[in-house]
Amino acid sequence: MTQTSTITAPTPFATDATIGALTIRVDQAITTDGNATVANISAQSDAAPDGLAYVLAQITVTNNGQHVAALSATDFPFTGTDGVLRRCPSIALPDPTLDVSLAPGESFTGWTAGLVNDVASTVMLFDPSVTQGSRFSATFALTDGATLPTFEQGDDANDLGSDIAAPAGLGDTVQTALWSLEVTESIDGGVYYDISDYRVQALGDPGTSGWGELGAALGLSVTIRNVASQPRFFSWTSLELVADDGEPWDHLLAMTQPLPPASVELLSGATWTGWYGILVQPWATTSLLRFRDSHIDDDPRYISLDGTTGSAPEATSAGTEALMLGPGELVEVTEETVNVRFGASGSAEIVAEVSLGDQLAIMGQPVEADSYRWYPVEVVANGTSGFIAQDFIIPVSD
Repeated sequence: MTQTSTITAPTPFATDATIGALTIRVDQAITTDGNATVANISAQSDAAPDGLAYVLAQITVTNNGQHVAALSATDFPFTGTDGVLRRCPSIALPDPTLDVSLAPGESFTGWTAGLVNDVASTVMLFDPSVTQGSRFSATFALTDGATLPTFEQGDDANDLGSDIAAPAGLGDTVQTALWSLEVTESIDGGVYYDISDYRVQALGDPGTSGWGELGAALGLSVTIRNVASQPRFFSWTSLELVADDGEPWDHLLAMTQPLPPASVELLSGATWTGWYGILVQPWATTSLLRFRDSHIDDDPRYISLDGTTGSAPEATSAGTEALMLGPGELVEVTEETVNVRFGASGSAEIVAEVSLGDQLAIMGQPVEADSYRWYPVEVVANGTSGFIAQDFIIPVSD
């Protein structure tokens, strides 16, 4: 199975790999003694979570290009046999840490680290946050014979939960083009507090002033599978509580997740089960959940936590004829100043202002809401994504 078009077989230990203008080599790897090494460097570093272990790597990077190349320890995610990509956590590393801007011709040797479930088969990938080549364009074996784990993709996409009037339920598996997701359990704030670490428990016991001022908590046990063809991160904003009309409640925040967290980065085909938390306010109901990979995802799914169903608002489009635009088409703005919003709603946060003649790329199918037809778009000039009402755009002429 191909993880992405750019992932290759792991480069052996102490062997140069050329990635665009960079040459990268792993000089040392600390695997079986990783936990002890981290503890000896600083007692303030968190111990590895149950079932995981620290792995450290010393890397030499040479910039063979004509421009400055910036790299950091988090550009190198690690995985064992579970297909979870874990990047360098906030721990003290051996000196020097891999955090550098390399001028043309310069080299640097520094350390990074990750967490893996199996120190006997550890692979490190290269995924630069600042473009130095294609994502996941190199992998490195940190143990003899280590390879990237591969997984079956599973079933094809289904339409379960696509209609808010017939949502999926606990234990049902919804599958989009990118994710398979199953919510298996819902817990209240008291149980959520008990299984959380110091970051949540510092708020005080549920019912006390500290916790009460912030609201209640809803915890969800979620099983996810990455069914896309490349590694993907399951975001902590992917799940939202919604009203019965499908609109998300305002001011509900994603909480720090108990271990193991649901928000992880997975190789293609990998499966993971973890916890997801939502801070709930008194005005919000906790009956309906919406899953959406991103705020421009045009395939939302609805999940009922208690058997409640919703009812989508009647679709209207401000009396204008539908433009029938498709992904990839270019449009231009027809008014002097128009807002691009975070969601398909006139009350959604404004993420950008565009002007007459500015060009936008259509990113998905339209959404009918607030008496308008909204298109997910990307601003060509700066890459900002959001939604714009059809009334203020026209197709770009050939």
